[in-house]
Amino acid sequence: MGQPILVAFLAGSQARAAEGRSDAQLVNRAVGVLRRIYGSDVPAPTGSLITRWGQDPFAGGSYSHVPVGASLKDHKVLAEPVADRFFFAGEATSDTYPATVHGAFLTGLREAERIDEVFS
Repeated sequence: MGQPILVAFLAGSQARAAEGRSDAQLVNRAVGVLRRIYGSDVPAPTGSLITRWGQDPFAGGSYSHVPVGASLKDHKVLAEPVADRFFFAGEATSDTYPATVHGAFLTGLREAERIDEVFS
C-alpha cells in the first residue's frame, strides 16, 4: 500500500474491555504505548478502523484456533466438500491463513472454483 500500517490484536478480557471504549480512546492508548517505546516523534495516525467482533451476533468475538490434540491438517478436513453438494469456506478451512479475514476471503474464492468445476 506504500503507507505504514499498524495492526493490533486483543484477546480475552482485554478485547472485551476494549469494545467498551471509544475509537479515540483506543487509538490514543495505542499511540501512547508506541511513544513510550519509540519516543515522542511517533506521529498520530491519519486514520483508524476499529472492529468490535464481540458485538457481532454472527462472529461472537471468535475465530478458529488449533486446540490441544488437533493439528493444522484439521483445517483441510473441514474444507473437504461433501458429495459435491456441500462446500465449506471460511477462515477455519484455511490451512495457510486461518483466523484471518483474508483466509476467509481466499477460501470463498477456492470454493467458488470448486463449485464451478462441479457444475460446469
